[in-house]
Amino acid sequence: MEGKSLKKLIEIGGDQGLLTAFQSNVNNGVDSNENVLRLRQLYGENLPVEKELSSIFSMIIECFGDTMLQILLVASLVSTGIGIYKEGIETGWSEGATIFFAVFLIVSITVGNNYVKERQFQKLYHKLDESKQQVIRNSKVQQIDSKELVVGDILFFNIGDLLQVDGLMVSGSEVKMDESTVTGESDSIRKLPYNEITEYLMMKSSQSQQMKNSNQLKKQLKNASPFMISGTKVMDGTGTMLVLTVGQNTCAGKTKLLLDQETPPTPLQQKLEGLAEDIGKFGTFVAIITFFALTVHQLILGFMGYNKILSIETLQFVIQSFMIGVTIIVVAVPEGLPLAVTIALAYSVNKMKDENNLVKNLASCETMGGANTICSDKTGTLTQNKMTVTGLWIENDIFMNQAIYDKKDAQVPRQMQELLAESVTFNSTAYPTKTETGNFIQTGNKTECALLELTDRFGYSISLYRPTDKIVKVLPFSSRRKKMATVIYYKGFLRVFVKGASEIILNQSTKLIAKGQEHYLDENKKKQIKQDVIDRFASRSLRTIAIAYKDTNYKGTQHQLKELAFNLSEEELEKDLVLIAIAGIKDPIRKDVPNSIKACNKAGIQVRMLTGDNTLTAIAIAKESGILSSAQPKEYECMEGKDFRENGKKVLRIANQEIFNKISKQLKVLARATPEDKFMLVTGLIDQGNIVAVTGDGTNDAPALKKADVGFAMGESGSDVAKDAADIILVDDNFSSIITAIKWGRNIYDCIRKFIQFQLTVNIVALFMAFLGAVILNQSPLNTIQMLWVNLIMDTFASLALATEPPSSALLDRQPYKRTQPIVSAYMYRTICCQSLYQLAVLNCILFLYPSDELTKLSIFFQTFVIMQVFNSITCRQLDYQSLNPFNNLFNNGMFWLIQLITVSIQFALLQFAANYVKVRQLTIIEHSICAGFGVLGMLAGIIFKLIPEGCWRRVHLFKETEIAEENMDATLTSQLRRKSSQRLHSKVMINVKSGEHK
Repeated sequence: MEGKSLKKLIEIGGDQGLLTAFQSNVNNGVDSNENVLRLRQLYGENLPVEKELSSIFSMIIECFGDTMLQILLVASLVSTGIGIYKEGIETGWSEGATIFFAVFLIVSITVGNNYVKERQFQKLYHKLDESKQQVIRNSKVQQIDSKELVVGDILFFNIGDLLQVDGLMVSGSEVKMDESTVTGESDSIRKLPYNEITEYLMMKSSQSQQMKNSNQLKKQLKNASPFMISGTKVMDGTGTMLVLTVGQNTCAGKTKLLLDQETPPTPLQQKLEGLAEDIGKFGTFVAIITFFALTVHQLILGFMGYNKILSIETLQFVIQSFMIGVTIIVVAVPEGLPLAVTIALAYSVNKMKDENNLVKNLASCETMGGANTICSDKTGTLTQNKMTVTGLWIENDIFMNQAIYDKKDAQVPRQMQELLAESVTFNSTAYPTKTETGNFIQTGNKTECALLELTDRFGYSISLYRPTDKIVKVLPFSSRRKKMATVIYYKGFLRVFVKGASEIILNQSTKLIAKGQEHYLDENKKKQIKQDVIDRFASRSLRTIAIAYKDTNYKGTQHQLKELAFNLSEEELEKDLVLIAIAGIKDPIRKDVPNSIKACNKAGIQVRMLTGDNTLTAIAIAKESGILSSAQPKEYECMEGKDFRENGKKVLRIANQEIFNKISKQLKVLARATPEDKFMLVTGLIDQGNIVAVTGDGTNDAPALKKADVGFAMGESGSDVAKDAADIILVDDNFSSIITAIKWGRNIYDCIRKFIQFQLTVNIVALFMAFLGAVILNQSPLNTIQMLWVNLIMDTFASLALATEPPSSALLDRQPYKRTQPIVSAYMYRTICCQSLYQLAVLNCILFLYPSDELTKLSIFFQTFVIMQVFNSITCRQLDYQSLNPFNNLFNNGMFWLIQLITVSIQFALLQFAANYVKVRQLTIIEHSICAGFGVLGMLAGIIFKLIPEGCWRRVHLFKETEIAEENMDATLTSQLRRKSSQRLHSKVMINVKSGEHK
């Protein structure tokens, strides 16, 4: 924010003035529920800014904006006028009114479907906006829903958080924010607590000697701000902030009000555009030819003297012919194609939400169906993320399981317990809580929670050390450093606490403490600790964390030492450490992971595990989960990040693609992996033409999540930055939920193909018969009303029936779709062509060979046509790779049967009770049976057609499919934008982010 805002803040009393106005306190927060209600009433609720939903009236207006419907309505109005003029008011209005009713029915169903769909997506967006926030209220640290935040709350923020409210920073250290969404600047902005900023301003105004000599402090405070802006990301540091605005009053809220939040078309919808365009052109051509054939035939009869050219009858015939032509266009234009995609997505997204997949990017649902590679995190995805210290090396001895906590024999001396507790508690950001029954609730980083639970069971509560004003500097954990350090003011000097990857901390340690004494560590002792402790823990699938400290020689007042700490480098603070302990942390494999890995292998999907753990731990976990078949992996099956990197350089592209191709075929486990390694691996795999899914939870994972074809962020342990970069959020952080996404992704693709099979068959048959009837019989065998009813069946009804098919386990029994694979396969062309030929043969026999009067033939023609589509829809539920049995899983979709019941019921009612309006006659039971028999035979014929080898259909391409321009074979329409944004995000994160979460 601008400097004048800070000036105004100082004028009203600064942070204390605001706290007094809000009746809040930095240490205690908002002090009562009554005050929370008061603040909510005064300053508003923290509800997300929503796009205004379309009203039913506006949806109706939008539907009637269709040109063809408008022409049809005008033509039917003229037809009604002529009918009344010719036949009188009693009967002349019927045909035009029936067309009006048919159009009204189509519009009503379309509006109803859009209304439901829009509200389904609104529920999804509500779910996406839900998150948990940690605040201080009534002197207690609490977790609340984000929508419950009020002005005056003291809110905790951590690395990776995406701020939802505006506020004022009141405590924290090393905080850097990415405000590019607000300012457009890519550089991170330093944030400091309000009191430090004002202290700096006072020093600056007094031009004290201390200020003149403190160049480093001036550099740190230059351009720093205490204002936290909604919509920005915490890239470094932790702290607390005083909430100042919520909901629509925030900067992000005001911006969202100005944005158009229309959902862009998905890649599948884009790809179907070419198909729909060709079908529409073909239908328009048939409509024009049909209209001219009917009109010319009528004119020829007029010239031959059979009727008058200039007469009401001729005009009426021309108008009817015109309406038939327009109706053919209405029928031919496949509105059902994009509708089917939308319905399939809406249905799938809603169901996926119930199965712990929260979809942010609709295109990712489709893309996931073609994924052939998954790069998965270990912690929380393959494992339960319920960490417990089950091994502890301390006092030069190893304690396992319950022996660690055995108070009876006092296995770990109290002096060491206290030093360990002090180190762990000061040097962590997690803030776990306890239930009333004393159960430990892990809130925050689970590795830190496990260590804090250890010290809590030793009897050292977090409240003994927090909150504290002793901390003078924090060097947060990052995947690059793989360690965290906290510098505190301790008895007149600086003490440094460090924890992190055991090998790294061990190498930086020169001493260890045991029996209250410090002992020097030589290389032989380090090797012994590596073999006897670290490797032993790792072979048991334990994550190893080393804890160390050191006391510096720097002495002085706290203010002097705080200024001094700014000048000390990481290397200076973290060298010559004293090793306290090495903890072995157990994070059990999720029970269903081995079966899920097997399912992926069966489905043609390669699972690769990327972890920050050491090689032995990674191999043990991979073997247990089924990613590796042996504890002795083959060449390239398991690698360390440093070996994977080329010459240790941070590169964004794979420099030697030939070597990478060799490695990627074998690579299953990448240990000690950094975000750069993950990004590089994903880049190389995509360049090979793979469709890659990636899981991540930390801020540093954002570039890889953006780069991937589908990015999965962890809902429970994931940072807001990771969630913002991802396409799908795994609510339960469970790998099995990815299998669910794969299944639904493949199912969406299959549902669209089933619908295309059905619609193309109906289109071909209806258009061909309309044209044939016009040329030979001088009339279409399906009149305007009947074709509008057919249009309703083949578009809206069919999309509802076939696009809501639930997925089956059989979807995982085949290989994923390839990027270049066409939507309409050879198998589908076989079904479409053979079924069309069968229906055309039956309908032509009825039209030209059935021994009866014209009205009866046309009535049976209409009934047979519709019934054959009902039975064909059952056949279309099966695709090329599925069972020949059309009744397989037939009763899994209640919507399908409801649609068929509605279709048959309305069709029967039209023939039996509205025959005059539809221009047919009532049929007998025998005639109905004949029509049904043709439908059953069509279904049986569909089974026989599947026995025809598909090879002869591979060269058939009746319609084109829009090719989506893809750079380097990216899977989605937005891939090029995502590629560029991921490159920018990668650069920004790798430069600015120095802290993250344990992997």
